[in-house]
Amino acid sequence: MDQKRFLFTMLLALVLLCGFAAAASYRWVLMDLQRLPVEQVTAMVEDDLGSKYFATSKGLTRVDKSDNYQIFTHETTHGALLSDSVTCLGLDRYRGLWIGTSGGGLHVYDNGRWIHYTRDSTRSGLPDDGVLSLAVYREERWVGTRNGFAQLRNNVWTTYTGERIAGRLPHRAVTAIAVDSSGSKWLGTLGGLVKFSGSSWTQYTVDNTQGGLPHNGISYLVVDSSNSLWVGTQAGIARRSADGKWTNFKTDLRLHELAGELTYSISLGSSGEVWGCFKGGVARFNGDKIDLFTKNTVEGLLTRFIYYVMPGRDGGTWFATEKGVLTMYPPLREQDE
Repeated sequence: MDQKRFLFTMLLALVLLCGFAAAASYRWVLMDLQRLPVEQVTAMVEDDLGSKYFATSKGLTRVDKSDNYQIFTHETTHGALLSDSVTCLGLDRYRGLWIGTSGGGLHVYDNGRWIHYTRDSTRSGLPDDGVLSLAVYREERWVGTRNGFAQLRNNVWTTYTGERIAGRLPHRAVTAIAVDSSGSKWLGTLGGLVKFSGSSWTQYTVDNTQGGLPHNGISYLVVDSSNSLWVGTQAGIARRSADGKWTNFKTDLRLHELAGELTYSISLGSSGEVWGCFKGGVARFNGDKIDLFTKNTVEGLLTRFIYYVMPGRDGGTWFATEKGVLTMYPPLREQDE
């Protein structure tokens, strides 16, 4: 074995060892699967009162702070979901839950009351009933669909489809949306990333970012507290800082097996950390430190497919997986045992 390969192997072994040591100190709890319409959970949100919502392809589950739960489906809950295939979730400042569906349009669940927005009911204000992405920003609701995107503000729709996006969006399906602190909208598509300021459109691709963008197929977007844009793609994750500098993590040794994989989602922690969910596991970015959570490094994870991570108000970290919801808790103290 040559010296470079030996050093690489030793460094990789050290990274894996550190991952096992860190993971061993946590406790893992699996959510009762009877509380879910189907085991595979793809998105989660929690409001400021401790109610949690879990999205699946067969319906939606709500668990309140008292641990009571309710399952919403089109068949069993009258007036709830027009489509059981829930694609994305968002919470507004009034605890209203915004729900994107595949084929049923956009829904709002607000204190037991349901509101539905479809292409027909909005007179094409919502450009398509296949909702792929959501961004809740102040009083604005930005909705990405299979055929462009739209803004809802004060019950007024502004629609971007057809000629309004021709030549501006590299692909009409808007798979991700985020809004930065200046109010600029970032739009992810299958053909690249676009910054929309309201009067200008700027496209970003692998080529014009000099490889800063790992792949032109954008899967998820999040803006962190420093106004950096985190970009999930079909082949890795990147960060664009507020000054325009790109960091491509695709070749980062610390990510090893996850570096070039499909990014399912990106979420922000309460202490400034960023969680990236990949095909194969999860990476936690905390400053210059990266921790991995995979089947190979964490005994509590039973699957490679973790779609979303949500730091909870109860001190746990919730993992949405293909086999249900797992919660990772800090280790018990001696006096708690």
